[in-house]
Amino acid sequence: MTRGALVTVALTLLLGSSADGLRVSLLETSKAYYATMGSIAHVAGSDTTYDYYERLRDDADALADASVPTGYTAEQWSDFVRRGATLDLSLAQQLLSGRFAPPSSVRELGETLVKSSRDGTMQPVAMYVPPSYEPSRAAPLIVLLHGHPQPESEVIATPGLTRLADETGTILVVPWGRGYYNFRGSSQDVYDALEAAQRAFRIDPRKQFLAGYSMGGFSVFEVAPLHPAQWAGVMSIAGSLLGSDARRVMTTLAKTPFYILTGSRDESIPTQFPTSTAAYLMNQGVSVSFYSQAGGTHRLVTLLPILSQAWHDMLAGIVRTPPPNLSMIQLPATIPPTTMKP
Repeated sequence: MTRGALVTVALTLLLGSSADGLRVSLLETSKAYYATMGSIAHVAGSDTTYDYYERLRDDADALADASVPTGYTAEQWSDFVRRGATLDLSLAQQLLSGRFAPPSSVRELGETLVKSSRDGTMQPVAMYVPPSYEPSRAAPLIVLLHGHPQPESEVIATPGLTRLADETGTILVVPWGRGYYNFRGSSQDVYDALEAAQRAFRIDPRKQFLAGYSMGGFSVFEVAPLHPAQWAGVMSIAGSLLGSDARRVMTTLAKTPFYILTGSRDESIPTQFPTSTAAYLMNQGVSVSFYSQAGGTHRLVTLLPILSQAWHDMLAGIVRTPPPNLSMIQLPATIPPTTMKP
């Protein structure tokens, strides 16, 4: 059995373990990981190696906490915590063993590490490959940028997200990007993850999309212009175009369709921010679709109805022109300080 297959089998077993068993594995692995962080830093980079240790401890705490955050059902929250913890555990165990799952070995939910073209370190990438994927047929692909503070393992574990991938046969790729705020300084990691997926799977080049949530919803306007020809569409969820990025976006992505999503009760990124982005793009003659979830907050799980519609629209190339009376508000200059973890 190959190394990738062994890692995939281990991940499947972990997903099926009890919450108590998973918590014990997290705590035991965190001790072993902490003891060898010095050597792991040479592989994964010193700037984020400690972050992975903190993930294990946070996951163990979350599994022991019976409270359910607003916006989730008890079942959704349990599944969310378990899936994220399992991916983080897989990441730590791969780093401890030095046995990395190649992207091509991932089926359904998985965590892999991709070698950085910038400095040679191994950088985490969460992936979802739907069971329907067959190498004989080119599949759509969405690269999703996570929020802050939030790892790639957390956003891909969001209830309903992998269901959308199953419905549309879409491969989902979520890079960690070293946790850098706004992906500045780690944008090449995003393209390394994209290239790794392109090598591992048969991807339809006409259906490659960049999406982002929260901080990632701002970051898509930074990352997409670097290689605009790679993207058939760009989606911003609870994010916004900043005034400082507007000229570059219009220069490089004027013919790219955009999909802008917001919750009407978002307490972290006011709905005026995404609304101003949609209005600006519309006034510039750019193809843009705008979706507002009545009562939706900043939690991604509360935006699933409009995310489902926007996801299907984007993959089908459908553009839903915003109403002509969409209020034009000045583009924001900065990202507002977040008041709630995604």
